[in-house]
Amino acid sequence: MKKMTVLFVIAALVGFIGIAKAADPNMPKRPQFDPNAIRGKVLVQKDANGEITSIQIENRRRGNWEVVLDDKGKELGQYENKFVHVTGKVEDKDGKKWITVESFTELKRPQRPGFDPNRPGRPARPQRPGRGPNAPGGAQ
Repeated sequence: MKKMTVLFVIAALVGFIGIAKAADPNMPKRPQFDPNAIRGKVLVQKDANGEITSIQIENRRRGNWEVVLDDKGKELGQYENKFVHVTGKVEDKDGKKWITVESFTELKRPQRPGFDPNRPGRPARPQRPGRGPNAPGGAQ
């Protein structure tokens, strides 16, 4: 019985601490869902003369979106292979999803020590002496 009381008191304390953290006004708020906003990678197709023929925004959850090639859409083409947040008018035409760009911002990932943006994946960890595939008794 004593163990149950101690466990109950600990669970209550954890609950109170969780509620106190959730009520913290300095905590960042999650943005509201906007059906007219898309985040994704900009994919650009060009013809032989280097003119932009189509622009797509690749989103892992919502699929690929075709961009209307007006002035703002062509301006978005300068951000090829970068991640952006685009807001605009969203519509379905001919079985494809289209967006008319009203505004966009480039999304930046936070930099961390040892991070190389040109290298995919995690930064390489330094090998300790005597370890690795070329070390005696190492992995074969």
